Amino acid sequence: METVRDIILALGGPTKFGRICGFEKNPGARGSDMLQRGSIPLSYWPLIVEASRDLAEPITNDILVRVHLPARSEALAS
Repeated sequence: METVRDIILALGGPTKFGRICGFEKNPGARGSDMLQRGSIPLSYWPLIVEASRDLAEPITNDILVRVHLPARSEALAS
């Protein structure tokens, strides 16, 4: 997994991802927001790691850090 998009899609798309993150109201919109931003707030990372345990390639904190580094590097360069 190389991008936030890869993570969201691996967990079933924006709506399912939004539910994993605990959004009961408009989970699809919240998941889509993160997809469009290309960023997942740190507070949701433990939920993502837990929800991914049964995937062929579980999502780890290391993966979450790696997919967020390019966006941070671009922001610092601006």
